[in-house]
Amino acid sequence: MISNEPRDDEILGRALSRAIETAEVKETPYESSRIAARASKRGTSFWRVAALAASIVIAGALGSTLFDRPAIDGPVAQQPTPSVRPTTVPASATPGSASSTPEPNAIDHQRVFVANVEGLPPTSQHLNSVLGKCAGCAPGITGVPTTAEDRIRSRLNSLNRAFSGLATTPLDVDVKTVYPASVRINGDTATVDYVLPSGGWPMRGAAASLAWERQLVYTATEEPGIRRVLFTQSGKPMQVDQIVMDKPLSRDDVSGYAPVTNETITEDQSRPCAPTCPTPSPARLSNNYSVDSVARGVARFVVQVDSGDWESFTVGRASADSMDNLNTPWTSKYALQIKVKGTEIKPGLEIIDQSPLRAIQSVTTGGSTTYVLALDDQRPWRVAVLTSPDRIVVDVGGDPSTINKTIAVYSPKPGGSGRQFTLVGLSRTFEATTAWRVIDLAQRVLASGNTTASRGTSAVWGTYQVSVQLPPTASGNLTLEVYWASPRDGSDMDVVQVPLTVR
Repeated sequence: MISNEPRDDEILGRALSRAIETAEVKETPYESSRIAARASKRGTSFWRVAALAASIVIAGALGSTLFDRPAIDGPVAQQPTPSVRPTTVPASATPGSASSTPEPNAIDHQRVFVANVEGLPPTSQHLNSVLGKCAGCAPGITGVPTTAEDRIRSRLNSLNRAFSGLATTPLDVDVKTVYPASVRINGDTATVDYVLPSGGWPMRGAAASLAWERQLVYTATEEPGIRRVLFTQSGKPMQVDQIVMDKPLSRDDVSGYAPVTNETITEDQSRPCAPTCPTPSPARLSNNYSVDSVARGVARFVVQVDSGDWESFTVGRASADSMDNLNTPWTSKYALQIKVKGTEIKPGLEIIDQSPLRAIQSVTTGGSTTYVLALDDQRPWRVAVLTSPDRIVVDVGGDPSTINKTIAVYSPKPGGSGRQFTLVGLSRTFEATTAWRVIDLAQRVLASGNTTASRGTSAVWGTYQVSVQLPPTASGNLTLEVYWASPRDGSDMDVVQVPLTVR
C-alpha cells in the first residue's frame, strides 16, 4: 500500500485541478415547474466551487462499481399526484446492522457526500456492498460496522477510496495507514485523526480545498447523533492546502449558506364571512415533492387542497430533540414541520434520500395534518401560496449566490443564457415590486425593468416571472442584478447577482 500512496495522491490532485476548468451540470429549467406556470392571486458576488466535477470524472471512470446514484426526478407536473406512500414505521431501529442494504423505513446512512459545483453543499451517494466494507477494520468484517466510531471511519475511508484512482487498485486494500487512524466520540462531537503521507492532502487551491473540507465534514457527520467533527493530523490541527481545521465543524459551518433564523410562518385562510359561513367541508389534502427540478439545489414540497375548505397552515423548524437519532430511523440532522388544517389522503412515511431531502412523514390527527421533512442540513427555506388549485409550496435551499432574505432567483441559472431568457423566482419585497437590470463589465446597463410579484412584504413569498430581451450588441460576461428599491431613499436593497455569459 505504501508504494501506491504517491500515485493515488497524484491522480487525485490532477483530477481536482482538471475539474475546476470543466465543471458543467445539466438541470431542468425552472420555467417548466408549477410555480412558474401559475401565479398566486393573493395579495452577493458569484464564485465557483467546482470540485463535484472531480467526483464526476472519477466516478465516471469507476462506473457503477462505486456508487448507486438515485434517479433525479423530473419537472413538477401541472396536476400533481401524491408521492408519499403509507408505510409502517418501526418503534426502534437495530443499530449496527450487518447489511449494507437500506431499511425500508429508515434513511440510508451508508452514504458519502461528494462536493457540488458553484458553492452548493455536497450531495450524498449510496455506498454499495463493496465499498460498504469496514475498511481498516479486522479481517472478515463486512457490511455496516457495529460501532459509531467504525461506521464514521468506514464512510471516510470509502470517500477517500473513491478519490484515489481505484480503477486500477484492488477495492479490499488496507488503507488504514493512510486514512483515518482513529475516531473518538465525545457527546455529539467526533474527533478524526489522520496519518497522511509526506506532503499531506494533494488538493491545491481554495476551491478544491474547500470542496474537500465540505466532503469530509458532511460524510463524518452522517452518523446519527454526531453534529460536529474535529479533524486532526497526527494529533495536531489538520490542514488542506491553506485551510486549517483547528476547531470542531458542523455542516452549517461549511454549507455555504448564511445563518438561518428560526422563523415560523402562520397564515389564516378562513373565509371573510366567518363565523356566519355555512359549515365548511373538511379539506382533503395530497402532497408531492421534487429535488433539483425547480432550480439547482432546491427541494420542493407541495401540499395541495384537492377538495373542501382549509383554514390555516403553519411552517417552521421541527424540534431538534426529535431528530437525528437511531431510535427514530427516518430522521436526519434537521427538519421542517408543516401543519395544515385538513386530512391527508395517504398519510405515512416515504424515504427519499435525495440531498437535501431525506424523508417525508405525514400524520393526520384531529382534523389537521402534520408533515415533517427530514433534511441534510439547515438551509434557508421559503413558503408560497398558489391558487387553482390551492397549494402550499415549501422550497428548501437553492444556490447560495442567488438567494437572500427577500429575493430568490431560480432562472436563469448562473453561468450562461441567450439574449432572450425568462427571469423567474420568488420575492417578498416592498409593494411586491422587484427590479432587475443586466450590466456589462464596464457597469453599463444593457437592459432593465420591473415586475410585480404575486405578494409584497409578507412572511409568505410571492412569485414573479418576466421575459428579458437583451440588445443584439450584448455579449460576453454580463451580470443580471435583481433587487428592490428602498422606500426611504430609493437605494438598491438585497441585490442578487447572477453571472451570465452571452455568446
